[in-house]
Amino acid sequence: MPAQRDQIRGSFLGLAWGDAFGSPVEGWQPETIRAVFGDYLQLPDEYPLGRITPLGKKVLQRLRPLGLHSDDTQQAMALINVCLSGWSPEAWAEWLVAGRKKMAWRGYGRNFAAAVGKMAKGKPPRQTGTPTAGVGAAMRSAPLGALYRDDPERLAQVAMESSLCTHGDIRAAALAFAIAHAASALIAGQTPDQVRAGLPAVVAAREREWVHGHEDWTFDRSAGLAVSRCLEEFFAEDLHDPERIRARISELARPHLARGFTRAHPNQGFVLLGGLHGLVMALIPEEDPGKILAEIVAQGFDTDTVAAICGGLLGARYGTGWIPLHRLRDRARLEDYADALVERQGPPEDRATFLEREADWTKQEAAYQKTLAATAP
Repeated sequence: MPAQRDQIRGSFLGLAWGDAFGSPVEGWQPETIRAVFGDYLQLPDEYPLGRITPLGKKVLQRLRPLGLHSDDTQQAMALINVCLSGWSPEAWAEWLVAGRKKMAWRGYGRNFAAAVGKMAKGKPPRQTGTPTAGVGAAMRSAPLGALYRDDPERLAQVAMESSLCTHGDIRAAALAFAIAHAASALIAGQTPDQVRAGLPAVVAAREREWVHGHEDWTFDRSAGLAVSRCLEEFFAEDLHDPERIRARISELARPHLARGFTRAHPNQGFVLLGGLHGLVMALIPEEDPGKILAEIVAQGFDTDTVAAICGGLLGARYGTGWIPLHRLRDRARLEDYADALVERQGPPEDRATFLEREADWTKQEAAYQKTLAATAP
């Protein structure tokens, strides 16, 4: 068993690694991943541009520097800083708006952009969440389980509030809380089977609290207890084979899909697809966490975010020994964040420093993508 300190660090470093590992093929179809990389089992040392260039300029323009974290890790870092400075929705909104002004954020989705746009116009963060059940809140929430490992009420409060500021749907917040709670439980020494057994009821209690209370928050409550019910139905079966897991997730999610969703793929950016996939894969008996992440990324679609969700939980379960930390482009700084979760003595960076460093990485990524795009025929 890993030491608890290493599990705490792993909840963030596993997230960062899942993000970096999945980023090169984000948005790709699984057959394209196989055609370009074969078995995608590790982060490549360089892009095979000879096989990627024929895919077109749009693909080249989306490639990121190998090992560089994206918005999944960025938002987790910002959230850690806010929490270690003193959590409030207003402080969280200030960081998000400041990042927008500094042009620090990269790779973010339209729902995040819409919510931060409302914040920038002065709307209270309790009313800014975009009515979406996307996975953009779940991707950043595993480190909350480490940070509030001995304070379940605070954990629930921050997980729900930080989610609803950007993703105004009870399902998005409930799944983000489920990730944070699962990370906390694993760090506390619970087995994956114990986490699976207890999670539906714990999530249901928070769903009821928020659906029937917190009138000062504006968000879509209509889905009710959808997340806990799907968790209960899924965990009622003893599914460990990845293919059967994916089929069952798609089956459970299908009745909840919004109009326009044409395919219930388990790596899509909906909490009952990609969010549930990342969560349950982290709790299967497989003893090789790297193999689990590779199984997820091989499915294509929202690879970085689903892998970030799963990676944070795998880190909370196994610690950091399985993570190739040397492949993280900003390793020393990311490790400072992991250490800050252990010590809880204060934020690893002030806001100005965080934004300056992230804006610089964002500029480097943009320049890299521009160079690659210029090579397209």
